[in-house]
Amino acid sequence: MDVAQIGVSTPTTPVTLEDTVTVAEADLAQAQIDLEHTRAQLDHLTRQQHSQLGPLYDRLDQLDLDIAGLRATLTGAPEDLRRLQALYGTGPSGPDPLTDPLPVAAPAVDPEYTSTLRFTEPEVAMAEEISPAKVAQRIYRELARRAHPDLVQDPVDKERRSAFIARVNEAYRKLDLYELQRLAEEWAVVNNTGPTDPAVRQMWLRQRLIWLKARTAEARVERETLLSSPIGQLLLEVGAALVLEVLSSRLWEQINSKEQALNLLRQQLLMPQ
Repeated sequence: MDVAQIGVSTPTTPVTLEDTVTVAEADLAQAQIDLEHTRAQLDHLTRQQHSQLGPLYDRLDQLDLDIAGLRATLTGAPEDLRRLQALYGTGPSGPDPLTDPLPVAAPAVDPEYTSTLRFTEPEVAMAEEISPAKVAQRIYRELARRAHPDLVQDPVDKERRSAFIARVNEAYRKLDLYELQRLAEEWAVVNNTGPTDPAVRQMWLRQRLIWLKARTAEARVERETLLSSPIGQLLLEVGAALVLEVLSSRLWEQINSKEQALNLLRQQLLMPQ
């Protein structure tokens, strides 16, 4: 679509609040599909980067050490010595676990978190405390049972469910109870048809539209954040098929440049004072 046409009314522009909400639902589904597709691509490329280009990164690290060592030997400058120590990991240490204050951990569940749409009353706290891992497992199983892609035949809905389950799997892998609870509520909201009473439904649709737009914006921002990383920028520039080839070429350029710099330092070291 021409960028100039974005926001211009067309015959297919929604004319009712119901239509607007339907379009917003489709936008959210597509934004989440795009996000998970991008995340999967970057995860795959990162694994390939480490496995296939690891030796090149190791060579660069060694060249940095050699260059820093020779430069510190030649100059004796405090700055060069500090750089050498930093590369060897012998510089000033990080926070002292015995004396520095402990960081305040974020709560597993944000007590301030509320949804603009809640269709069921909050569950009454159970008498006996249940471990977060058990709660996460229960939510995970419930979402897997309800949202599994094999439960539908429609290709679009199947893809939407696949993207959703990928997020569920990632949250459960991290034992992120807060995210699992958000996903559970998201699933409940997205699949809720709302009240049928016209007097109540209009307000429900407005609230739903606000929620859908907020989640769509959140998914798009998260995807933009992923693509703002160096490998994400490269993915946008050359496409997934060429990322590793371009990375390899750039690494070899750096290796050749550093080897030349190292040879110059060696020559200086051998020169008579």
